[in-house]
Amino acid sequence: MWGLWYFHLVRAELQTARELGEQLLSLAQRVRTPALLLLAHRVLGQTLAFLGEFATAHVHLEREMTLYDLGQHRAFASLYGQDQGVICRSWAALTLWSLGYPDQALRRSREALTLAQELVHPFSLAYAMCFAGMLCQLCPDVQAAQARATAVMAFCTEQGFALYLARGTILQGWAIAEQGQGAAGLAQMCQGLVAYQATGAAVFRSYYLVLAQSS
Repeated sequence: MWGLWYFHLVRAELQTARELGEQLLSLAQRVRTPALLLLAHRVLGQTLAFLGEFATAHVHLEREMTLYDLGQHRAFASLYGQDQGVICRSWAALTLWSLGYPDQALRRSREALTLAQELVHPFSLAYAMCFAGMLCQLCPDVQAAQARATAVMAFCTEQGFALYLARGTILQGWAIAEQGQGAAGLAQMCQGLVAYQATGAAVFRSYYLVLAQSS
């Protein structure tokens, strides 16, 4: 069920993703398996955040974080490609910002980065770095966003992470445009968008298109 949920989420088929998340949570509550319950809260929290239901999303993300234990759940990073604690802290940062708590959002983002570094799991670290950059853009802190984007691009080039390299490229282009180099920044954002779409991902496409149009 997780794989099916992820397929629909990445394709931005959010209502289907929500239904699958709710089914997964219902199943986890019935069988009372802590690891499955942790995953279900993450899945539903992330989906609801995409749908703009930030308060409810944050409840699920916080619940996941109370269930998460690094010692017990370290293997999840290999099983699912990303660490669940890093994901939830990154998304909690965005929901907190959306709910009007920027200081708490920045704290959660730092926690995600620290956890990812402790895990020594490259893909989780790329995830946390990318979301930290997005948070800087939302704040907005242009120089911090550019620094985050540059770090993401360097790391993802080294690791071969095409998706997050594309997202870092878009973010850096936005920062360049915001600092008075509109044409150059927009050209880089368009380059990043093409690379992002080439991965098959669609879920952040509208967000990046808005950034490009506002630059």
